[in-house]
Order: sequence, then structure tokens, then C-alpha cells
Amino acid sequence: MRGKVLIVDDYADWRGLLSGLLERQGHLVQAVATKAEALAYMDENKDLDLAVLDIRLVDGDDSNEDGVHLLAEIRKRLSFTRVIMVTGYGTMETQRKAFKQYQAFDFFSKAQFDSEEFKKAFQEAIEQAARDRQFFKDKEIARGQQYQTWQRKKC
Repeated sequence: MRGKVLIVDDYADWRGLLSGLLERQGHLVQAVATKAEALAYMDENKDLDLAVLDIRLVDGDDSNEDGVHLLAEIRKRLSFTRVIMVTGYGTMETQRKAFKQYQAFDFFSKAQFDSEEFKKAFQEAIEQAARDRQFFKDKEIARGQQYQTWQRKKC
């Protein structure tokens, strides 16, 4: 299944490496360096399946957790989008925060990006986002049909 993916990382080499890997698998990939660029992309792309976020963004805030703050923003704006957090400097506290507070889909070190586990998590995240989005659409269609039936019966 092809997915629409956003990569947010301040290191161009990492963005290029991961983008290339995912594009070869047939995914539509947009890679950006900053939180501001990511937010602008999200404003234009409400059907985003997956975001891969670096926890630490150089031009980010003083806590070095701008990626976690972006995760929180994604949770508010794009409820069907899954988020995989990546880091070269991950701490257990940051990982816990990403999972508990903001419901990250998964968490990997950058060294694991080419592992089978990462590829599997990536595909599962895309499939889950697409499935949830379709379920919601089907539910809305059914709700509309029920309303129309109710309106006809009222008359």
C-alpha cells in the first residue's frame, strides 16, 4: 500500500536517505527541515498517512524536543495520521512522553531505519491510518444515509 509520508529532520543527509528508501517503496514523500515547514505542509495535506519526526530539531526550542511538540500539533490537527519518532539521542523519558502523552505510533533510533522492524512498523502505520480514515468516511456516509431515510419517513 502506498502512503503519503512527511519526514521532518534538520539533517539533510538523513532526510535524503530516508526519503530515497521510502520513495523506492512507492510512497509519496515530502521531507522538510523545520517545524514551521512541517506545519505549512500539514495545512495543505489533510490526508497525510504518516509523519516521521526527529525529536531534536536544531532550530527548535531550548528543550531540544521540538519534534515532540510537533507530534502534539499533529495529534490536534490530523487525527488519522500516525507518527513514528526517530532520534540519535533518545532518552527513555522522551520516549515515554511521546507514547503516553501524545500517542506516537512507534519510536526508533536513527541507526534502526533500515531494519526490518522499522520497515514493518512503517507499513503498519500507513495501513492503520488508511483503514481508520476509510472507516470514518464509511461511517459518515452511513450517518448521512440514515438521516435521509429519517427525513423521508418524517414527511
